[in-house]
Amino acid sequence: MALPLAAGSVGLRVLRTLYKGKKKLGSASKAAASFAGKKGYAKTSQFITGASKKAHKGTMYAKKMAKKYPKSAAALGGAAAWDILDRD
Repeated sequence: MALPLAAGSVGLRVLRTLYKGKKKLGSASKAAASFAGKKGYAKTSQFITGASKKAHKGTMYAKKMAKKYPKSAAALGGAAAWDILDRD
């Protein structure tokens, strides 16, 4: 019985991590676009802004799916963590 509860809490941790990453990505891309715009690289600034918008949409989709399927999100997060930690 403890497994579904643990999977749900891991799913919520995945959501928190996604939110923190999205926040950092947004602030970094905003700073980069601003810097490029001030230096006279308008097309580069537009590209960075467009890429950050697409990344935002992707993270929102991932958040939506993680909320809808918390056990799958926990399993995916666990598999990724295992792959990272299990380097022989």
